[in-house]
Amino acid sequence: MPRGKRTVFMMQCSACSRRNGTVRLHRQNNKGVGWKDFKKTNKYCGKCRKKVIVKLKEERHST
Repeated sequence: MPRGKRTVFMMQCSACSRRNGTVRLHRQNNKGVGWKDFKKTNKYCGKCRKKVIVKLKEERHST
C-alpha cells in the first residue's frame, strides 16, 4: 500500500559543491517535522576532509 510520495534529495557540500549522498524524505513525518527542517545536517566531505553543512537539492519523486 503506498503511503504517499517521497522526494529524493541530493546532499551537496556547501564548501566545494561535491555530491555527498542522497536522502528520501516524506513531506512530513508523524511528528509534524517536514523536510525543510532536515536542512541543518552535518555530513563528512571526503574532499574537504571535515564535517560540513550540506545543501539539499531536489532530484525526483518516488512512490
